[in-house]
Amino acid sequence: MRFGGPEMAKSITNELLLPLTNTGRKYGYIVWHKDQDRLVKAIIGERDSIDLQIGDGLQRNKTIDWKQRRVGITYTLTRNLPKGVNKIKLKKLNNRRLLVSFV
Repeated sequence: MRFGGPEMAKSITNELLLPLTNTGRKYGYIVWHKDQDRLVKAIIGERDSIDLQIGDGLQRNKTIDWKQRRVGITYTLTRNLPKGVNKIKLKKLNNRRLLVSFV
């Protein structure tokens, strides 16, 4: 069983919990696996970009890379997270915006 499989991604209507992978932390990405596509599309929709609210900041028009299964959120943010943080929580605020928090 690999870390971050479908057992890790939990979807509750408009929320999704994804792993913060080492790659995601190093390069500043929200990443998911192919078997999580259905859950991610249920939250994000099938669009090319999305607005991300992270704390008090708003990152507008972040490109969704469906082929690589990732969304950039800047590595300066992810590298400064405490080592104990290993999950990313996405909550749908409206059709264009997600609330991003770290657990």
